[in-house]
Amino acid sequence: MEEEIEDLKTFDIGIMPMPDNEWTRGKCGFKAILYMNMGIPCVCSPVGVNREIITDGVNGFLAGTDEEWIEKLSLLIENAELRKKLGMAGRKTVEEKYSVNINAPRCLEIFKRVYKERYGKSDKN
Repeated sequence: MEEEIEDLKTFDIGIMPMPDNEWTRGKCGFKAILYMNMGIPCVCSPVGVNREIITDGVNGFLAGTDEEWIEKLSLLIENAELRKKLGMAGRKTVEEKYSVNINAPRCLEIFKRVYKERYGKSDKN
């Protein structure tokens, strides 16, 4: 855990293979978001929330079959420019949808609304 960021800096491609089952459909996609945050292009199984996080071919790749895994990993292995492009797009996705800067104000609004509903007051009272 202490060396995770340093380890990730050595990655050229991030992968997140998962079977499609009830357990994996409930997973949060954190590994994909972690790769994307680091600007690492990723190939992930199209399971659960991964389909919402990744737009195939835009900010990463989704691969559901052995053939798709081979095809998409080969594309990234052979094309440094594509790795850079998908990595940058993935980073932008994280900044725009999953960052603290984006989500902290949303959480604050939820807390304010719940407080007001519960106590019938605004946060200024």
